[in-house]
Amino acid sequence: MYQKIIANTPKFLMFDLQPLTENKNFIFGADYILIRPKQNGCILHLSSTQTPLVVGQLVLLAPFNPFKINIDNNKICVGDVLHFRLNALGQTFIDSVQFSKIKNMLDHAKQGLLFESEWLDPLFEIMDNIENTFDFKQLLNILMLLDQLTKTQPSQILETHQLAFSTTKRTENRIDSVLQYLATNLAEPLTVTIVAQQLHMAESTFSRFFHTHLGVTFRQYLIEQRVKQAARYLVSTDWSIAHIGAEVGFSSLSNFNEKFKTLLHVTPRHYRANHVALRENIDHSQSIQGQVQKQFHQWQTEAVL
Repeated sequence: MYQKIIANTPKFLMFDLQPLTENKNFIFGADYILIRPKQNGCILHLSSTQTPLVVGQLVLLAPFNPFKINIDNNKICVGDVLHFRLNALGQTFIDSVQFSKIKNMLDHAKQGLLFESEWLDPLFEIMDNIENTFDFKQLLNILMLLDQLTKTQPSQILETHQLAFSTTKRTENRIDSVLQYLATNLAEPLTVTIVAQQLHMAESTFSRFFHTHLGVTFRQYLIEQRVKQAARYLVSTDWSIAHIGAEVGFSSLSNFNEKFKTLLHVTPRHYRANHVALRENIDHSQSIQGQVQKQFHQWQTEAVL
């Protein structure tokens, strides 16, 4: 059974630095992962390969690349694991010419890349300066780290087994498929049964699959997406609150009000009044998107505390 690894730092948006630890089961990382062993003794398992990790190496893994770390005999596994994601940068930045080399490297990381060279010392210095803070310089450290890594050729592609690579790709495709289906059918009476049928999966299998790879239950994810879309409509349209609730799939106005207030700590009516200034940027949907995302991050942090 695969498990999903979740970053530990509250408000994790761009990166999270964690200690390298042993995990008994294969896990799916929802983010890019950079592994740096600081002591010999760790063994990296991908779906069809085993690689002893030694000091002086870096391993780059793409999202949904299943892996686990074991300790060799009675040795100690010491090192860093840097989780990072790209969506905080924005699609325009990711698609820019300046970012193309990094993007190309990350695309190849789907098969696992092992770097081993004397030229890695500058990267290790950058990693030593990375801290789990929200200073802007930390974002610059991540970008410099990735830029430096593009200048070093990987010494080994870890996952060459085509079947394993195809399995990982199918998992990604399934996740993308179900999320796209939910995004375009929020107004419909969506249930586990209905969505499971889209993937030709049994209900119980789908529920486990969804929770494993998304980190939340199907029901919770659906409610969050409906509230997010409702928040966008409250700012960008003059529709009535009842109409918006129905448009995003809530069965009644009272249910809509309840779920909206639970997640954003304010009623739909007050949310609209508090964010009416965003209408000045109505042609810039990223402004609305960013504000809604900020509200959800605040709610998630409060939920953790």
